[in-house]
Amino acid sequence: MLGSRLFLGPMSSCSPTILQFPAEPTRAVHTLRIMTTQLLQEASQIIPNPQLLINVVSKRVRQLGLGHRPMVDTGPRTSLTDIALKEIIAGKLTFEEQSASTDGA
Repeated sequence: MLGSRLFLGPMSSCSPTILQFPAEPTRAVHTLRIMTTQLLQEASQIIPNPQLLINVVSKRVRQLGLGHRPMVDTGPRTSLTDIALKEIIAGKLTFEEQSASTDGA
């Protein structure tokens, strides 16, 4: 119901409207992807196990999303993933492996 009220204006005409977007992606997106890849490679030098690295980064991204403050300097467009990776690289974010107990508990 709500959707039908949103398009009662000129968009409801019989002829379809074609939206055009720039053909080339913006350079900012390309630069951010390169930066994330570089940070990921640097962080994998500190935490070489890819599964463990993903778990550490995802847990920290959740914390940052809930409002925890970054432990490194960040820019205005820095993603939460990049912040977590920078924290690992800077040595501000560490992990502790728990050994499996032998008694099955």
